[in-house]
Amino acid sequence: MTVVETRLSVWEALAGRAPGRPAGPADPGLWAAVVERLNPARARPMLRLGIEAVELVNVREVPYVMLRSPDDRGGACYLRLSPEEWQLAQLMDGTRTVARLVADFARISGRLAPDQVTRVVADLAGNRMLAELPVDAFRPLDAVARRPWPLRFGRGLLAVVRGRRMVLADVDPLVTFLYRAGGRMLFTRPAAFVLAMVAVLGLVLFGWTWFRGGQAVFLTSGSYAAGAVVLLALNVLALACHELGHALATKHAGRRVPAAGFLVYFGIPSIFVDTTDVWMAGRRARMLTTASGPAAGLILAGLAQIVGLLVPEAAPWAFKLAFAWYLNALFNLNPFLALDGYYFLMDWLEIANLRARGLAYVVARLRRRPPSWGQLDREGRIVALYGTLAVLWLVIAVNLGWRIWTDRVDGLITGLWRAGWPARLLLFAVVVGLAAPLVYLLTGWLGRLWRRVRRRAAERRVATDLPRRVDALRASALGRLPLDRLTHLASHATWVHPRTGQQLVFADAAQPAVYVVVDGAMEGRRPGDPAGTVRERLGPGGVIGLAAAVTGSPAALAWHTAGTTLLAIPPALVATAVGRLPGPPRPTGPRPSRSSPIHPPSTGWPPRRRSASSRRPAPSRSNPVRR
Repeated sequence: MTVVETRLSVWEALAGRAPGRPAGPADPGLWAAVVERLNPARARPMLRLGIEAVELVNVREVPYVMLRSPDDRGGACYLRLSPEEWQLAQLMDGTRTVARLVADFARISGRLAPDQVTRVVADLAGNRMLAELPVDAFRPLDAVARRPWPLRFGRGLLAVVRGRRMVLADVDPLVTFLYRAGGRMLFTRPAAFVLAMVAVLGLVLFGWTWFRGGQAVFLTSGSYAAGAVVLLALNVLALACHELGHALATKHAGRRVPAAGFLVYFGIPSIFVDTTDVWMAGRRARMLTTASGPAAGLILAGLAQIVGLLVPEAAPWAFKLAFAWYLNALFNLNPFLALDGYYFLMDWLEIANLRARGLAYVVARLRRRPPSWGQLDREGRIVALYGTLAVLWLVIAVNLGWRIWTDRVDGLITGLWRAGWPARLLLFAVVVGLAAPLVYLLTGWLGRLWRRVRRRAAERRVATDLPRRVDALRASALGRLPLDRLTHLASHATWVHPRTGQQLVFADAAQPAVYVVVDGAMEGRRPGDPAGTVRERLGPGGVIGLAAAVTGSPAALAWHTAGTTLLAIPPALVATAVGRLPGPPRPTGPRPSRSSPIHPPSTGWPPRRRSASSRRPAPSRSNPVRR
């Protein structure tokens, strides 16, 4: 199965639109090119030269292929394909049409899957791996839709505050030099054992010093203002060492570190390195790279605490530096935030959307919605356990934050307030920096709530929203139905905006509705599958439950959302619109005698009405026959 950005539209990818870029005004020439590229009879995709491909195996011993586009300086794109899809991609030499590729993929995989072939082409296009992409197609549209400079300035300032990356630099030569100069020794087993002992001993010494109250965190030379500035500078140093650990581990895996830079996140200076290239090295290398950042902080904090014990004159500075490293490691090792701890857990379990699915399960259980614990398989129980522990960790984090506040931070605020107006201005800046993330989250939540209310109000107005629904159905597998039937389905359809990771369809159960994917993706798996297995992935235009609605059979797969917008249609209406499916042709020939067990012949569909004397007796209840 391909792994792509779930918000990437197939049509936008085939048009050469960069992921996440807003669509501009309509351009007839551009969209004519899109239609041409989607034409199965004439579209001839061609793979770019220089694409790197690595064959890997996941934790369940299932092979897959990782691709890297031939781009440098942090602009490379990565795509995960199955071996069958990679064989299909290698056939894209510019001579085969999409229709021919569908036939070739049927020969490779043993099944006819035109939607999957189209999705692979779109994935390759969206990740800049096709040679004929109009990569500059949207630049004129951006110029047409250029916004006023105050709005551009405001949005740019907001992006900087939210953490836009700045001051990009190619640090791969520097990281390579540091790794060869001695960094490689840090990844040997003897060195790992010694460093682990240093980290444990330093943590014990730090805890003893903290509870004894022997050193101050926010006080430097009797000044709280100087202490706050020093702590902020030490935090930048701690982040730099943290990112250096990630970079050295990436280099240990034999991959590149194409970019590093500086950013300001809600007023707090920070540093980052690009370690995406480690995806080409496999699961173990990803886990090592993820863990190396917090491990570097724990080791250096322990070393600083030991130095402070051996050199009493350096003890105040060593304690502050150790505090910055431990605080950084505490946040990054939290498995319930989208930081190193969570990504390490993701690499270990290889379960997609673990955080979203876990929280969606907790919300569903609080509302007394299925599934219960007894209805879950092994992967479902892992997800449910993760969501439950996330709630417990939130309670623990609030308690820990309150203790740190009352023990240390309260004194900092009192000291800065009493130190005069310069210190009060510094206190104001600190409070604004600490409160900015909370204010931003609250404002974002209120904004999403307001947009949701307006969207639902607009969706309830069927007359004005009907064209949008009809267009969504036309772009799906139901698009070949007559317009009057599509309009009838659209008038009875409802919009569904589920949480990411929410389970909408349960396997071996009656499906509540037929879902049409309008945006995002849906992932299907069977109960009992190994954790992380995705049997089917449907993007925009996919229909879930069509066969079940027509045949009346239960759902074969359990379906989870991935940033999805859906149209839900009652199954009975879909079955009526599609109509009764014709059965196999009946044999023709001379009419058999009455003693013959052969059924009377039929001239085609619909079957001829027979007289009452020639009809077969109705089946008994003990031996029912499904018509």
